[in-house]
Amino acid sequence: MKVLRGFFRKEIISLLRSPVLLVAVLIMPVVQMILLSGAITFQADNLRLVMRSMPNDVVMTQIYNRAIGSGLFVPTDAGGRDPIAAVQSGVADVAIVASDGGLTKALGRGTGEIQILIDSMNILKAHSIEAYLRAIIAQTVSSMAHADGAMPINFHVRVLFNPQLNTKFFMVPSMVSILVFLALLILISVSITKEKEVGTMETLMAAPISKYHIVFGKVLPYVLVALVVMLAIVVVGMVVFRVPFVGSQLMFLLAFLAFCVPACGIGVWLATYTQTQQQALLGLIIVAFLALMLSGAIISTENMPVVLRWISYINPLSHYAYLVRNIMLKGPDWSYWGAHAAVMLGVGALIWVVALRRFKTTL
Repeated sequence: MKVLRGFFRKEIISLLRSPVLLVAVLIMPVVQMILLSGAITFQADNLRLVMRSMPNDVVMTQIYNRAIGSGLFVPTDAGGRDPIAAVQSGVADVAIVASDGGLTKALGRGTGEIQILIDSMNILKAHSIEAYLRAIIAQTVSSMAHADGAMPINFHVRVLFNPQLNTKFFMVPSMVSILVFLALLILISVSITKEKEVGTMETLMAAPISKYHIVFGKVLPYVLVALVVMLAIVVVGMVVFRVPFVGSQLMFLLAFLAFCVPACGIGVWLATYTQTQQQALLGLIIVAFLALMLSGAIISTENMPVVLRWISYINPLSHYAYLVRNIMLKGPDWSYWGAHAAVMLGVGALIWVVALRRFKTTL
C-alpha cells in the first residue's frame, strides 16, 4: 500500500505541476460541456426562405407571413435571382413558388399548385423543411377558405443537389474537410514538438537559419501530405460511394490551399505551447474537437445560439467544409469561393502573426 500511495502522490503532484495537463483534464471538459450543450441541437430552424408569387397573391403572402412568424424560417433577399439560383448560390435554404397566375386564383378554381425547392446539402434540414412547410401551408389554406380540412393543393417538391437524400453525399465532403484539418494539425504540431522533446530543436536554433526557415521547412512538406490525403478521400468517395463532383477542380484545389493557411498556423501555434508530444496531442484533442463541433461539418450552425454562430463564422473549418460540400455537389461560382476564402485567409493571417511571435529561436 505504501508503494501505491507513493505512486498516487507522485502522479497527482505531476499533474498539478503541469499547467497544460491540468487545463486539458480539469478545465476544458467543463468548457466543452457548456459550449457544446448549447451548440448541439438537431432541431432545424433559422431556415432561409424566399418566395416567388404575384404581388396580389393573398394566400401566398399569408403562407409566407405564417412561415416567418413561426420562428422556423427567416426572410431572405434573393437579390433578384430566380428561386433555383437563390438556392443554388446558397442564399436560401428553400424557395416556394406559386403556380402561374397566383395561388389565390388557382384555389378559387378549386385547386392550386406550389413548387417547393429544397437545398438537400444537409439531409436533416431537408426533411424538416418539407414537413414544416406542408404543415404551415395546410394551416393557412384551412384557416382562410377551407375550414373542412380539405387540402386542394398539389405539392411539387424538388430536392436539389441530392434528390435521393443520400447521407453519403453529405458525409463524404464533411470527412474531406475534417480529415485534412486533423492531418495538418497532427503532423505539424507533433513534428515541431518532437524536435523540442528529443533536443534537436536546439541544434536547429544554433544553425545559421532564421525561424522562418525552421517553421516553413516543417510546414510545407505536410501540406503536400495533406493534399495526397485529400485526393485519396475524394477518389474513394467518388468510386465507392458514387458521390458526384460537379464543381471546378481548380476551385477545389485553391480552396484547399486557402484552408492550409489557417490550419497550418493553428498547428504551429499549438506547438509553441507544448514541450512534449503528449501535451501536443492533448492540445489537438481540445482544439480539433471544438473546431469540429462549431464548424457545421456535422451539425448545422444555423441552429446554434448567436454567440456560437459568430464563433463558427470565424472558424476556418466552417468555411472549408462549406466550400468542399458546395464545390462537390453544387458547383458554385467564384464569388461564393471568394467570400469563404477571404475569411480563411484573413483569420489565417492573424493566427500566423501570433504563432510566429510566440515561436522563439533562443533557448
